[in-house]
Amino acid sequence: MFKVHPQRCTECMICQQVCSLEHYGYHAPKKARITFSVQWPHKPKIHICIACKKKKCIQVCPQQALTWDDWVHVDTDLCDSCGLCVEACPSNGIHLAEDTSHPLICDTCQGQFLCVQWCPTQAIEKRLLP
Repeated sequence: MFKVHPQRCTECMICQQVCSLEHYGYHAPKKARITFSVQWPHKPKIHICIACKKKKCIQVCPQQALTWDDWVHVDTDLCDSCGLCVEACPSNGIHLAEDTSHPLICDTCQGQFLCVQWCPTQAIEKRLLP
């Protein structure tokens, strides 16, 4: 799904803005499906679902609330907010929503890849899956 280039990131957070706007209609960085960890003076680490081959998040879900169909879908009715998917993610691309405790996982904006379109430095790019 994505290839990240942290050396290009300027921490403008436009990707978080468009992500939260697309999903919630307002600016809510904590609800964005893309997060950052920054340890100045080093470049930020960009955390987003990269659609790893093993899909460990899906494998470890005891409720079978996660499924794959071009992105990881979360069935919030089945999800018990155990957090095992968060622990299993090799890219740290999953976090739990503060208000619902359900996993926030990139859905590529339903194939629109808005973070890629809006990133001014191309720190995030779309990658075709094999």
